[in-house]
Amino acid sequence: MQATNRIIFNTVVLYAKIIICMAISLYTIPLVLHALGERDYGLYNLIAGIIALLAFMNGAMTLSTQRYLSVTIGEHSPEKLLQVYNQSILLHVLLGAGVVILIELLSPLLFSLHILNIPPEQVGTAYLLLHCMAASMFFTIMTVPLDAVLNAYENMLFFSLMGIAEAVLKLALALSLALLATGRLPVYGMGMALIAVLLFLGKLYYCHRSYPQLHISLRSCRNKALFSEIFGFAGWNMLSALAVVGRIQGLAIILNHFLGTIINAAYGIAIQVNGVMGYFSTTIQKSINPQLMESEGTHDASRQMDLTYALTKYSMLTLSVIALPLYLELPYIYHLWLGDIPEHSIAFTRAVIILSLITQASAGLMSLVQSTGHIKWYAITVSIALLSTLPLAYVIMSRHGSPEWVLWVACITEVVAVAIRFIFARQMKAIPLMLYLKRTILPNLLLIAIIGIVLWGCTLLMEPSLGRLLVVLTLDAVLFVPLSYYLVCTHGERTYLKNMIQKARKK
Repeated sequence: MQATNRIIFNTVVLYAKIIICMAISLYTIPLVLHALGERDYGLYNLIAGIIALLAFMNGAMTLSTQRYLSVTIGEHSPEKLLQVYNQSILLHVLLGAGVVILIELLSPLLFSLHILNIPPEQVGTAYLLLHCMAASMFFTIMTVPLDAVLNAYENMLFFSLMGIAEAVLKLALALSLALLATGRLPVYGMGMALIAVLLFLGKLYYCHRSYPQLHISLRSCRNKALFSEIFGFAGWNMLSALAVVGRIQGLAIILNHFLGTIINAAYGIAIQVNGVMGYFSTTIQKSINPQLMESEGTHDASRQMDLTYALTKYSMLTLSVIALPLYLELPYIYHLWLGDIPEHSIAFTRAVIILSLITQASAGLMSLVQSTGHIKWYAITVSIALLSTLPLAYVIMSRHGSPEWVLWVACITEVVAVAIRFIFARQMKAIPLMLYLKRTILPNLLLIAIIGIVLWGCTLLMEPSLGRLLVVLTLDAVLFVPLSYYLVCTHGERTYLKNMIQKARKK
């Protein structure tokens, strides 16, 4: 399959997964919220967030391992490929064990020092949740090399099937909560840990059966130089991941410290909605990233730059198509979806939508810098920019400021991070600022402005209702296709789409 056709196929497969997983997730969230109640739901999101903070290396390690696998595939070196795979397995075993030990050592301090604002009668449940989340994170970390293999070989079909299976298992767990009279929160925590174990076993069996060239070999673990190289790259990459996850979960801890677990329910809803929206942008990234990084191994600079522009452009585009109607119709959507919602849920979600759009403005730049392997100072400076959100948020809350402001501060620091990412990309790959803006950000901003004004006009002319929601969604879809074609796509991309349509008509 040709490279461009493979990207299209993988994108279609991943979007099919999105539709299914998003529908299941949107149905699952209110089930869990109503089954647990606001306080228990807030407690679960708080504890799960702390574990995510301690296990921040998970997403970074996926990209790190995929980077080395993709570049090595481009270099056509089977022996080195086997070494990279086994070194990554060894690295994740050590990291997984380290995370579990760290969680078990730190958990008493979280409660004894009153860092967390948890009612005394829920402390025992919180301890149990910490143990469950520790087990869950161990197997999630062990799944990282397997996800990296699927991404490097662009096997998005099985990746999507496993994502759907995960969503179905979580739905089954949510439905089972209604059958219990008491003890719902502990059961939910243990069920989430069991799902992580099942996903790990399924991916392990498939990868070792489908890719026999990637097998466990103790001899391949002896290359200390390669291990040090991967560990060094992953270490700086983990710093960047710590900043991203630390900002999200650090804000959760700050809000909890000043306002209690109820505010974490509102914040948790906003973050989960953002995760559902993230399906749209990460789909494009999973389709393009392997080839972008493989281009580094083949030294194809021209294709690498084209993929960088495409990654940013289409990440913003795919997120904005759902972000615009969601932002404008959020109160009515929440009313239909959740009924009564915790205070601040709407304001938190709207701020997170803006934050996500800003982040996607540098999606291609992040992957381009990652592909070079030289990320030490990049990771340090971006991390400082992102984590500066936390002291600013603490000052706001200590002076009795509105909790919504902590997320708007996050938006400001994200703009600074985007500028830093561009500076490093320009230094490493001589990427020109005006060309980057012209081919990626400006076309998307023009499209967002035009569609946003039209949809906003509809909300002014009509009262909130199901009819208005349907009108807004229809207009969004109708305007999105032609404006994307003429404003966002390049001449070459429009020509390619025309040829694809002509071929489809002939068939």
